Amino acid sequence: QRKKLQELYQLGPQLGSGGFGTVFSGTRLSDGSPVAIKRVVRESILQWGELPDGTCVPMEIVLLEKVGSGCHNIIQLLDWFELPQSFMLVMEHPEPSQDLYHFLLEEEFLGEEMAR
Repeated sequence: QRKKLQELYQLGPQLGSGGFGTVFSGTRLSDGSPVAIKRVVRESILQWGELPDGTCVPMEIVLLEKVGSGCHNIIQLLDWFELPQSFMLVMEHPEPSQDLYHFLLEEEFLGEEMAR
C-alpha cells in the first residue's frame, strides 16, 4: 500500500502560484531533503496522458516521468499523489534556486555562455 503525502513530506510555506498550480516548499521526512510540492487543482488540468501502467494523470506527470533522470538540468519529479480534488507533485528543490523569470529580472539579460 502506498503511503500518504503527509507521511512522507512536510508541507512548508507557499513559494508561488499561477495558472498551472500553487507551489510550496517542503521537506522529505526520511532525510530532511528540501522539496517543492506543487498542487494542481483537477478542474484546471487541460491535458491528460497515460502512464505505461495505464494510469490517467495530468500530462505534466507523464512528461516529467519520461524525462526521468536523463537530464540533470531539469527539475526531477520525485513523487506524485492523486487526491480527490487535485494532484500533488513532489519535485526536487535545489537550494539555492531561482526561476528563470526572477533571474532575468535581476540580471537583465542572459549571455550565450550562461545560457549554455
